[in-house]
Order: sequence, then C-alpha cells, then structure tokens
Amino acid sequence: MIAAIRPQHTNKILKLNEEFVHWLSPLDESELSYVLARAAYARQINEAAGVLVAYAHDVDYPDHWNMAWLKTRLENFFYIDRVMIEGAAQGQGLGQRLYADVTQFARARGYSWLASEVNTRPDNPGSHAFHLREGFISLGEQYFIRKGKAVRYYAKALN
Repeated sequence: MIAAIRPQHTNKILKLNEEFVHWLSPLDESELSYVLARAAYARQINEAAGVLVAYAHDVDYPDHWNMAWLKTRLENFFYIDRVMIEGAAQGQGLGQRLYADVTQFARARGYSWLASEVNTRPDNPGSHAFHLREGFISLGEQYFIRKGKAVRYYAKALN
C-alpha cells in the first residue's frame, strides 16, 4: 500500500539511501528531515520497501543543482528527486506503482511535466530503461566535477 512517509520509516530510508548512495547523495537524519520538509510528495510503499520523494518546481531549495538545471528548461514541472527500492523488492512493480501514483498526484495539481534525473556516472542502466519505458524523454546531461558524477535529465508531458 502506498502511504505517507512516517517517522517509523526513518531508519529504513536511511539504510536504503546508504545502500544506493552511489546513485544518490548522502543523507543523515537531519538531512532527511530537511528533504521531507520541502517535499510536496513523500510516499512509501510496503513499509518503505520503496520510497519516492518529489518537489514542485517552485520549492525553496536553493542549493539543489538538478532543480536549477531543470528550471532553465521546463516550466510548471514536478520533480522526482529520490527513488529507492530495496534490493529484495526490485522487479516486483513497486517503482511502477510509485511512479503511477506521483504522476496522478502531479497531474491532479495541474503540473505540465514530470521530471527526473538518472546517473550516467556511475551509470544506472536499469533506471534509464525504466524511464524510457514509462514514456520519459531525455532532455540533456550535466556533469558535476566536484562530485565526480554525471546525470541525464528526463521529462514526461502530463497533459
């Protein structure tokens, strides 16, 4: 069942983030609180076996490089920032269910685009394939020299 992220999910989310930190950014408990306080969508499925956090395009998140890049290319978008599916639950459709839910959420609030990014360095080929299957198109790429990472941005029209 998809439901709101609650305090009892904190430890599991932090463990998931650590497991996939090579594709995410590090997160401690205070940073998780910061992220969740800004999120317009923060939901989990099956007691945090899967987690999705997303923001409105106009969120007050001044140091978010991906949001800044997207703001120069899209208007009225809803940004999927962090998606984590625990290893044992991968391939069970949890990501599809969360994406369907966030799509419905964003569409119901009048957003024109659903946007996301996927690492290209280190590469996450499964996530690239997932986004393309879900109807996302590639918008471009960005390399973060300080982080030694690169991402490809995706968007999907909601109207």
